Amino acid sequence: MSIKRYQFDLEPEQLEESLRDLGEKLQRTFQDHRYSRVRLSWKGKPLLPDIPLALFVAGEAASFWWAGPLRAVILNLGIGSVITVEVVNEADTKVEAGRALFMEGEVEQAEAAYRDALRMKPSSAGAHFNLGVLLRVTGKLELAREHLRQAAELDDGPDSEKAQELLEKMQ
Repeated sequence: MSIKRYQFDLEPEQLEESLRDLGEKLQRTFQDHRYSRVRLSWKGKPLLPDIPLALFVAGEAASFWWAGPLRAVILNLGIGSVITVEVVNEADTKVEAGRALFMEGEVEQAEAAYRDALRMKPSSAGAHFNLGVLLRVTGKLELAREHLRQAAELDDGPDSEKAQELLEKMQ
């Protein structure tokens, strides 16, 4: 899981611009995680059904010190327990489904899965990269370049790097 950090220089003469920038970044972050869920597991087994991220954060915030869901689980399982907390985004599931469909030759369905993933998480480097590859294979080179550029600009792991390499080959 990647952690996004934002640094803001708040100067009195540029306060409006800084606050607007903060609002835009927070909106993009919210959009990226609208379809995210928290999965709590212990020794590889889920403790609860996946919880929407917003609900999990709200529960933790509302019960700040003593009675949060995570604290209750830890107390019930014992102090020495190790609980894995994963943030799972449904967009990642769509990208994997798209890859499987593409490998099976179901190009239209794979494209629809990648576009669904981008609707859920517009900053998904994996969705942009895979859609770019699919569009390149189907001969839609300009659209492919657009998605590959977006994937490369996201700087989000191996898909971003592969997108940059493929863009260089396409030049």
